[in-house]
Amino acid sequence: MSFNGWTNKETWLVNLWLGDMLYEQAEEEEITAEYIEEMVDEMASALLDGPDANGFLTDLLNCALGEINYHELAEHYKHDRVD
Repeated sequence: MSFNGWTNKETWLVNLWLGDMLYEQAEEEEITAEYIEEMVDEMASALLDGPDANGFLTDLLNCALGEINYHELAEHYKHDRVD
């Protein structure tokens, strides 16, 4: 099932929240799936490793992170890149 043209809602949300920053960076350098995943993991870790971490919410977030199609995101910025 797709969501607004993306593989799923999780992938769409990453693009929604990080898209502007990734577009700017794509003008200067290639954006890879690994780079996007690292960025998302760092943001998630800030929440998951904090003093208020909750097991239930951590499990939900980890499930959502596993659904993100980082390769689709990287391809999106690759095609929009102006060389």
